[in-house]
Amino acid sequence: MRQTKIDAWREGVESRLEELAIVNAKQSSELSHIKESVEEIKSMVKEQNGRVRTLEKQTSALQSIGSAITIALGGFIGWLFNARS
Repeated sequence: MRQTKIDAWREGVESRLEELAIVNAKQSSELSHIKESVEEIKSMVKEQNGRVRTLEKQTSALQSIGSAITIALGGFIGWLFNARS
């Protein structure tokens, strides 16, 4: 009788260990999927940062050109008013 209880306990422990091994394998595969997703997101963010950097440079160039044109027109209009006086 005692041997039967021990065998039943051993079978229970073995089945639980098998369940834990399956759960561990499932979690491991989920972690690898998460790592892949994070790597994809990182590469997308790097790509977007490059695009944003390019757009910021273009915006800065347009602002500097606009500032130069504004200064030139302001100087010309000021010269016109001083020439009339």
